[in-house]
Amino acid sequence: MIIEKMCEKTLQVTEPDEKLRNLAVNFATRQILEEIENPEVRRIRISGRDGIRVTSAVKDLPQIRKRFNIIIQVDASSYPNIKGIEENIATQLGFSLDIWVLNSILKNTSFLIFLDDLYERIDLYEVGRKWWNSKNIQKIVCSTGSHEVHQRMAVDRQIRLEDHLLSWELFCLNVGKIVHSSSFQHRAIDVVQKCSGHLLAVALMARALKMVFDVSIWEHASYILSLSHRSQSKDTVLYNALAFILGRSGSADKCVNYCAFYMEREGVDKVDLIQEWIRHALISTFDEGEKIVHDLVSAFLLESFQNGYFVQMRDEIREVLVNSQFLLQGGKGLTKAPKDEAWEEASEIHLMNNKFSELPKSPNCPQLCALFLQKNPSLRVIPPLFFQHMPILQILDLSHTKIRSLPQSLYGLAQLQRLFLRGCKLFMELPPEVGKLSNLKVLDLEGTEIVRLPVDVGKLTNLTCLKMSFCGDNDNRKDNQYSNRIIPQGVMPNLFHLKELIIDVNPNDKRWNANVEEIVEEVCNLDRLEALQLYFPEVLLLNNLMDGSSINLPGMRFRFTVGSHLKPIISRLPLEAIAKFEEEERCLKYVNGKGVPTKIEEVLELTTALFLDRHSTATSLSEFGIENMRNLKVCVLGECDEIQTITDADEDDDGGVVLKSLEYLNLYYMKNLRSIWKGPLGWCSLSRLKSLVLHTCPQLTTIFTWNETFYLTNLEELVVEDCPKIESIVVTHDPTGTKPMLWTNYLFSKLKKISLHYMPKLVSISNGLRISPILEWMSFYDCPSLKTLSPEEVHSNELKVIIGGQNGGEN
Repeated sequence: MIIEKMCEKTLQVTEPDEKLRNLAVNFATRQILEEIENPEVRRIRISGRDGIRVTSAVKDLPQIRKRFNIIIQVDASSYPNIKGIEENIATQLGFSLDIWVLNSILKNTSFLIFLDDLYERIDLYEVGRKWWNSKNIQKIVCSTGSHEVHQRMAVDRQIRLEDHLLSWELFCLNVGKIVHSSSFQHRAIDVVQKCSGHLLAVALMARALKMVFDVSIWEHASYILSLSHRSQSKDTVLYNALAFILGRSGSADKCVNYCAFYMEREGVDKVDLIQEWIRHALISTFDEGEKIVHDLVSAFLLESFQNGYFVQMRDEIREVLVNSQFLLQGGKGLTKAPKDEAWEEASEIHLMNNKFSELPKSPNCPQLCALFLQKNPSLRVIPPLFFQHMPILQILDLSHTKIRSLPQSLYGLAQLQRLFLRGCKLFMELPPEVGKLSNLKVLDLEGTEIVRLPVDVGKLTNLTCLKMSFCGDNDNRKDNQYSNRIIPQGVMPNLFHLKELIIDVNPNDKRWNANVEEIVEEVCNLDRLEALQLYFPEVLLLNNLMDGSSINLPGMRFRFTVGSHLKPIISRLPLEAIAKFEEEERCLKYVNGKGVPTKIEEVLELTTALFLDRHSTATSLSEFGIENMRNLKVCVLGECDEIQTITDADEDDDGGVVLKSLEYLNLYYMKNLRSIWKGPLGWCSLSRLKSLVLHTCPQLTTIFTWNETFYLTNLEELVVEDCPKIESIVVTHDPTGTKPMLWTNYLFSKLKKISLHYMPKLVSISNGLRISPILEWMSFYDCPSLKTLSPEEVHSNELKVIIGGQNGGEN
């Protein structure tokens, strides 16, 4: 059907990057583990350039080493015949060249033999003909780099690495452009990986996450997909995918369940289905039903046929829903939690985003794996025995509630793997009993106000993700004598499985400044880290991180704040700039800096988002080396009083190419800024810039010259506020005021939005030159000199909104 047709398409994808190749290797590894359990499969062949990575990954797995008595890996490319391969195996086992002994030993034991880069003319069925014994688990896995070789060789099971990229291609096809964002791509890869090659689950998750820009929802999706259940459904991956989708479907979940239990397998007329929903009081109006059907078809929960007049549900989805135990009451506005009996059979309970303030005292939940209570702002207290009868609970989300403490019954949850307390601003103390949660993998305390981390967190040796937010130091705190360290010494080295570490501290906290060097030193030994957030009061602390550290910074996601500063009571930084900055994977914020330290330049080379805050000496961004900014996508500069221009061609040493990867530039409160660009720009400079935002630049006189606009072919948004000396957004440098000769095209051909506010001298947008033919939105306020909008400048059939005020932009 729809999914199958998508898979038949030739999907155009670029050469897979390292993350996607890792994804294919991971899928192939899982498939081999499944085939090892199949007694009918003895010989497995892997084709593709990363085949050796797969065999090496399988060989190193603990469950493999326990399963087989003998594990041998042979570089088969060195042996053009079977005899050479068998002699190598005998030598590795210590039997010299005695093939008879080799045959006898292997026939009476369980073995796993890897033949890497096998010669194409070797018949795998002739290798070890005398080794096989049905009483033992015996496998030969070979890898070849060529698909043609793969097709010629006869084996019991063939694995093409490229086929394992199909899941990723299918996901990209359905999720849309968001997958191209660097800030979401690693999350998308994680979701696809946890779908384990289940194509229907991949398509369902992609549709569910389409146009979803909330990072927490992507994280939630990943956690749901990783659940294991005691469900009657055998299809755990699809079960989890449907749990995530229905948990966010609101009132439509009842309509989906109706389809699963009562819809005919061969399908039903869409009108009849909607009328049945109305008759059963699932919906109120026919229009509401039309919308739900459309949404369910778009989500792949239903399939339409006969020109959309009929719909049906896939058998796989029906089977999972019929055999599932979901309690889905999220976002219903409930003022009371469901009664005890509603909890008993559920394996997942979704009660997020409601209004209740009380929970059942001690519900009996023998099957419960996941409990979602986040975004219940009235929830302040959890009953003492609430968790007593939840023996297999794995995920607990209490984020964005007003709880101050956790009940003792929580610490008896032996199977708990993920605990979320994100945004619980009244939660200030994590008790030492948290050390009892020995299976915990994720502990999310981001956005809390905890005073310090208990030393018992060091017992959580299975943690892969730890996120913490600490309140500022308070000299008047009663227990201050015990608070000289916010992270006890020796905790970090015990958490050697950590892949993600976020330490969010108040820069005013003296305790952090006193112990940060020791903490950084301990963090440097966490060699599995893939994501790290830290505050470095001094630039010198970067030396420890970058010199002699076990951390692989080039391959990581990071958010570093460097430079001593006090947390402002009121920030001038626009909220949009914060959001853009934090969306990126590798962020550097440099505060109150002087000069250009070498370590800042080194980190900048890896950075995709830069925030230069209150730098006291730089006169242009070029001083940091434009060649160090090849990866920069987001750049925010604020209150840098000495900066006069952003890029200076006289200082650039990158072939004249300036900020070719930059997509977003925000400048605010730059009191000496005279121009944005100085000197000639090289080809491809600024070619990806989509958004330029300028706030309060009192000395700025020039934004664009006419020739600079040629480079800004992708500019979509322009915001200029409180720049009193600007007379025109584009200047032509022609004293007669005439437009450049032979100019017949549009400036900023992709521009969609312009905002011009508080600009008393602005008389023209582009000096008579035509701007974007697809302009959709314009806003003017307090631009008294701009009397009219010239039709020569603004002529767009797409223009929907013009906002004017205080004598600005009147037609």
